[in-house]
Amino acid sequence: MMIKSFLKKWLVGFSLFAGAFTVAYACFDDSEGYDRRGQSNFTPEVYVDKLNMPLFNMSWYNDFQYASQFNDDIVADWNGFLEGRINKTDLEYFIVADSANAELTNLYEVVFKKKKATFPSRNLDLKNKKVKDFLEFMHYARQVEHFATNGEGTWDYEKDKAIPLPAELVRRITAKYEATEDSFLKNRYWFQTMKANFYSGTKREAITFFEKTKNQVPQNTLYYRSLAYVAGVYYQEKNYVKSNYLYAIVFEKCPALRRVMLYNFHPQEQADFDGSLQMAQNNDEKIALWAMLGYYADERKAIEKIYGLNPKSEHLDYLLVFLIQNEEERLKDISYVSTTEYKQKIKEKLDKKVLELVRKIAGDGQTAKPYLWQTAAGYLNTINGDYKRAEQEFKKAESKAPKSELFEKQVHLLRMINTLSQQTKINAKVEKLLLPDLKWLKEEINKKHKNDDDDNDDNDNPFRTSEGITWSENYISLLYKEQKNDVMAELFNPDIDFYSEEKKLEAMKTFLSKSDKSEWEQLIAADYSIKLPEIYEYQAVNYTYANKIEQAIALMEKADEGKEKVLLGNPFNGKIKDCNDCDHMSNQKIKYTKLSFLQKIKEMQDKVKQGEEVYSNSLLLGNAFYNIAYYGNARLFYDGNILYYMERGWNRDRYNPRLDLQDQSLAYSYYKQAFEAATTPEQKAKCAYMMAKCERNTYYNKECKDPRYGCDEMEKHFLAWDGFKKLKADYSNTRYYKEIINECGYFKQYVAKQR
Repeated sequence: MMIKSFLKKWLVGFSLFAGAFTVAYACFDDSEGYDRRGQSNFTPEVYVDKLNMPLFNMSWYNDFQYASQFNDDIVADWNGFLEGRINKTDLEYFIVADSANAELTNLYEVVFKKKKATFPSRNLDLKNKKVKDFLEFMHYARQVEHFATNGEGTWDYEKDKAIPLPAELVRRITAKYEATEDSFLKNRYWFQTMKANFYSGTKREAITFFEKTKNQVPQNTLYYRSLAYVAGVYYQEKNYVKSNYLYAIVFEKCPALRRVMLYNFHPQEQADFDGSLQMAQNNDEKIALWAMLGYYADERKAIEKIYGLNPKSEHLDYLLVFLIQNEEERLKDISYVSTTEYKQKIKEKLDKKVLELVRKIAGDGQTAKPYLWQTAAGYLNTINGDYKRAEQEFKKAESKAPKSELFEKQVHLLRMINTLSQQTKINAKVEKLLLPDLKWLKEEINKKHKNDDDDNDDNDNPFRTSEGITWSENYISLLYKEQKNDVMAELFNPDIDFYSEEKKLEAMKTFLSKSDKSEWEQLIAADYSIKLPEIYEYQAVNYTYANKIEQAIALMEKADEGKEKVLLGNPFNGKIKDCNDCDHMSNQKIKYTKLSFLQKIKEMQDKVKQGEEVYSNSLLLGNAFYNIAYYGNARLFYDGNILYYMERGWNRDRYNPRLDLQDQSLAYSYYKQAFEAATTPEQKAKCAYMMAKCERNTYYNKECKDPRYGCDEMEKHFLAWDGFKKLKADYSNTRYYKEIINECGYFKQYVAKQR
């Protein structure tokens, strides 16, 4: 009824009869739900009716969608009953919103207890019988809803501590049902009586009441929601045979409740399912049981059984899509180094019983949607290496299918996979053959992304593209790799290690610099995430860490971001306490780009060579190289689309920075040079401390599992760095020493230990 409250009921109250997913043939963790859409080349929207599409996403995140799915119908029904006596906006508010409770209570008391109105008037005709009937019904329905949702907060359905609905309230609602003559109201009071009994302390009365009155009410949604309550009582009594049988009836007769019934359908043992099957009164009920079991356990067996009972059954459609998608998922779990090995292994692993079943049913042509089975047979034939047979099936499917743009896209994709799978090498002729298909698929992806950017519902463009493009590009990349064409292999399937080899890097620069790329090359280069200026920037960064600043400047001048992106902190600052965020928030009188930073380093190095201000320039150079290492405030210097693109999702398992990005040797050498050029104890103290920081970080780099977070058991790793020893022994009388004691807890602890 109410979105928020109904969700609570769904999670707690309605799920009072939801048990653990412990059936022997299913392993399904319901803690976060179950999304069966997955990454697939098979688009269910092509074949599956809208009523069954919710079965492809059983995720908890869609509970709001379930909780509110009846709201429009409820509002529409009451609007028809009231004949416009309450405007639709107010009516929807009264029915749906939790915040309407107080106002509805007041309206009920005004009408039935002659109390004073305390809310602004909505111009309701409170003397009209239908308006009074509505307010009276809401008075009782809201009370029932309160007890249906009062167990919120628990996820342990077997130990739910919900407060039972009082017997007196059950009695009053039952009396209202029995006294009401209007068929519309009587049906709704009947449902409220069922619901009240279910949430009472005597749940079995729900069964008694249902059996006594079931022939007096229409078999509408309220009827099947009530039957689900009956099933829930049987479940709590551990009568799994009866409960699962009733869940199956609701599943078959009320598509709107199918997702809920799947949550609750859980035979504990094989005997439970067999018993439910024996209770089935007709083929439809048997089919529903097999369909539900097939969803969790064995689609192939369920399809065989259902096909034997009724080859036109709608349940065959989504079970086949699940079957294909599960087979796809299973086939992903193979390793290979060549296209030949890939095709051999995937053919060996393909479930031949699945292939035979789909081929048979496709050949019979007896299903309601023969084109679905022919398409699936074609796809499986491709996986099995029967490319001609696959094409024959696609042609049959096209001749049988109703005209649909979505179906045409589906066949186009599967035919593209079939064509590509036949290629054993790649050359200009093959590129020309594949170009139209690859171009088409990329256009489809761009359309989908545009729709996503426009916040359109995914159902506006449900065609599955991601798996197709990923598989195609991986396969093409592997073909190029087998032919030693590293550049094209990288363009189709980027590898984090590609740019670690200078030869490959230069080859990519040559390719990206080409002005006469073919249409094929243009297509793939346009989508490649790394551009030529980013390669120059990557090289410039590498030369910087090798202290080859002139070469770094020359390359950074060709890098767009290097000339534009400003470093967040002043890279020439050296402070006692490392605090990137503090430095980033500090006002910067001079802001450095990556390029201007390098130019300033070059200027300082030249001065040092000429003997000018050696101490101050060496100290600033030490700060510069400290800050562009991992521990400093200018890590943005090395953040680029190549060097750190694992952070952006390409390879998250390799997040840690390269060793040279953590290296402290350059910074240490310049601090040491500054120390040697220092002329005062204050200068010496500062250099000694900075060298100690480098020594500490170097130790972390070698000894800690993850230097980003320091070392475990810090006491164990608390060492007296040479810089600390020198500070304490020689410079304890300096002002800078006292500043260190105040700011650096590590050094303060070291000094205390020495005492």
